[in-house]
Amino acid sequence: MSRSADIDFRFAGPMAVSGLLNELIAVGCSLSYRGQVSYVFDENQMFDWVRTEDVRIGDLLAQADRRPPDLVTVGFTILVDVLSEVGGDLLFWPGRSEMSFIASINRRKLAYPSKFTDLGWYLNRLIPVLEPLGLVEIPARDLE
Repeated sequence: MSRSADIDFRFAGPMAVSGLLNELIAVGCSLSYRGQVSYVFDENQMFDWVRTEDVRIGDLLAQADRRPPDLVTVGFTILVDVLSEVGGDLLFWPGRSEMSFIASINRRKLAYPSKFTDLGWYLNRLIPVLEPLGLVEIPARDLE
């Protein structure tokens, strides 16, 4: 059985998907992973992720903002550290005041021999960007 690590972020109010992602991109995160962008606009709880060329990122961010925020979950795969290709999936839940990060790409672990995820490493990279945007709560889990 594999481990799962996720961090939930709750904000004081709704977030614009493109605004939040552009803030992360500005500090070195990337939506491009090996020349592609992976995303989902989910209206039916099926979470059918799509991959396309990364030249479409701007268009996809605009589309994400046009989706009805109370009805659609929006997700993008993001690299938090581009050089080591560490990242995961960001999901913006309906209402847009909650977002989850699932560490799924080269999950960073605590020092060997620990099997647990280094949640602090991810938080140190994400919180400085998210806190000024109205971050109010951060539940995190690492489980089998």
